[in-house]
Amino acid sequence: MIIGIDVGGTHIKFAVITQEGTILYQNSVLTEVEKGPDFVMESIASIISDLRTDFPDAIAIGLGVPGVVSDKGVVRVAPNFPNWINIHLKDYLEERFPLPVAIDNDANVAAFAEAELGAGKNQQNFLFITLGTGVGGCIISNGRIFRGATGGAGEVGHIIIHETDIPPIGKQSYRAGVLEEYVGRLGIIELAKHYASEFPNSILHTHDNLDVHHISSAVAERDTAAIKCFTRTGELLGTAMSTALNILDLRLIIAGGGISKSHPLLLQTTLQTIQRRALPTISSEVEIRLAHFSNDAGILGAAMLAKQLLQ
Repeated sequence: MIIGIDVGGTHIKFAVITQEGTILYQNSVLTEVEKGPDFVMESIASIISDLRTDFPDAIAIGLGVPGVVSDKGVVRVAPNFPNWINIHLKDYLEERFPLPVAIDNDANVAAFAEAELGAGKNQQNFLFITLGTGVGGCIISNGRIFRGATGGAGEVGHIIIHETDIPPIGKQSYRAGVLEEYVGRLGIIELAKHYASEFPNSILHTHDNLDVHHISSAVAERDTAAIKCFTRTGELLGTAMSTALNILDLRLIIAGGGISKSHPLLLQTTLQTIQRRALPTISSEVEIRLAHFSNDAGILGAAMLAKQLLQ
């Protein structure tokens, strides 16, 4: 058995998984990232401690973390996690638990789950993207995760789509005009509010705490503001993906994360935009597949990553 942990912007998901990929137990707790890295690391350690008590036969630990992770298990930067700079998470956990620990970027581990067991099985080359609180990515090349020089490859959420933008208040300059600011959860919600302001009768006005699933439902009900929101979001995502596919010479995108399960209009528009904007050698063959594991991809991929340490 292997402990798999997916550290997300809102929840820490965790599970005990067999080496064959069967989930024996899973649960989640709030991340509470605003309380700082020490608090989150202590939460992770507490989770592992409890799981080892209940599952003493667990023999490895795998984690996915939303940021740039070095091959030494150092979280070099996590853009959506305040003050996460050079956090030695692997060392922290190995000092507390006598088990091998594998740590990688959350999109990388989710992509690894799809490559090993899911929608990317038997596919040697594809781009994996996660659509949720943020926008993550992973490049699978020749069946392996391409990590780049220091482990930071695949950060498609930081493709710059509006070069004249200024950084959002309280954020660093590298966040100015990047895809994630528009296609991440908060960006989509803000765009929906913008379109709703143009349509006083929009269904979107009926929600006090508007979220992406509300927008998705409104699209299904042919709400004009919601349709405009998802269409524009798909255009932005498709434009950025055209750039990524052109650079990488890839033709398959596997999309995961909670927002990927929204109304099909979003990814249909993404695909249509790629077909218009990518090089002809790519646009004529491009395909977008939904991830097989969706919300479980992170914990499964983390476990499969840790499994490699046992071989």
